[in-house]
Amino acid sequence: MSQIFRSLSLATMFAALFVIAIPQASANDYTTQVADKFARGFANTVTGWVELPKEISNTTKKENIGMGLTVGLAKGVVHTVGRTVVGALELVTFFIPSPEFVEPRYVWDPFDQETTYGAKK
Repeated sequence: MSQIFRSLSLATMFAALFVIAIPQASANDYTTQVADKFARGFANTVTGWVELPKEISNTTKKENIGMGLTVGLAKGVVHTVGRTVVGALELVTFFIPSPEFVEPRYVWDPFDQETTYGAKK
């Protein structure tokens, strides 16, 4: 278990460094769009599991501990799968620019915001 946690922590740190290293330019050129999509996809694939404690925590704060451990856990599982799958799809198709599909862009930004899905207009 310790080895798995260490591996996940290392992957999460690598994802964060990778995202920080990619310039967040507002230019609409192809290179910037595909680099941004690759960074989003990589980060969301590697850190999708953070949705689980995020939803438990957020639901507990909004409702109570019982709801956090039941409804929050269920929402966390759904959002973990959702963010990871969307991230993997963005990673595989990074060379085709497309609008962001997950809001917030990264699981930690901001941590207390509800995760939603759908292309931005």
